Amino acid sequence: MFGDQERVTVRELMTDDIERVSAGASVGEVHEWLTENGYTAAPVARDDPPHLYVTRADLDEALPGATDDPVYKHAERVGLEDLVAPDAEFGELLAELEERPVYFVGWHGEVVGVVSRSDLNKPAAHAFLYTRVGELEMRLRDLVDAEADWEGTLATEPARDHDGCETEYDAVLQSYESYEDADIQLRPIDYTTFYQLQKCLRASPEAVEELPFADTDEADDAVDAIRNLRNHVAHYGNVVHNVDETYLNSGRNVHELSELYATMTETLEALRDWSDRETGERPVGQASD
Repeated sequence: MFGDQERVTVRELMTDDIERVSAGASVGEVHEWLTENGYTAAPVARDDPPHLYVTRADLDEALPGATDDPVYKHAERVGLEDLVAPDAEFGELLAELEERPVYFVGWHGEVVGVVSRSDLNKPAAHAFLYTRVGELEMRLRDLVDAEADWEGTLATEPARDHDGCETEYDAVLQSYESYEDADIQLRPIDYTTFYQLQKCLRASPEAVEELPFADTDEADDAVDAIRNLRNHVAHYGNVVHNVDETYLNSGRNVHELSELYATMTETLEALRDWSDRETGERPVGQASD
């Protein structure tokens, strides 16, 4: 169900229609253009190497004394430290974007694109993260079904936002029974929400022992953060709310997304390992014989 095709690379996130600035344009003109377009940096138009670029931060420092200077005098040479490969995976890109807000994409000696922190909010990133969280959620259901008394836990939880149900378990059964005649071979656990799974995990040290967390509190914090990310990607909200270099603004920043993605990856690997030990080749989400 989930395979190697479920991936996203720099190639899917970068902007390949690059706008370049004229080498002879003035610092004032280029600074105004960068600011109006919300760009952090831009390459300088040149026919031959070396490739050059200017940043808004550097031009900020040059102004106002250098307003009329040709911008190439304040350009920097594109070096290896300014480049990422188009095939770099999502996790690699997150690590790079923690260090700086924008990179050029290099391929066969040419600058073929630009990728920045704001590109993490593109649909391709949403789709990739939603797929990853989806697999984690399905495998977590298998773990909770096998290792936790999830029915007993949800039977003690008052229902929220479920008409006619006294407990969260009643809500699960209501959903299960409403589709029972459809013969789609799902289990009652498959009708739990992520919120309900989080409640069950919090009450089950046995299930938490199979995950990369020290205790139930740490597991609860991690699953809560994953659930919040799931809600953002499901509704196309921003996965990164703060792209500033200082990280002083509120909302999820690149560093926090990078840490959360690492936690998701470790959790998913632990769930896959558990499934391999317990069920062999049984597909995720399938009832055991």
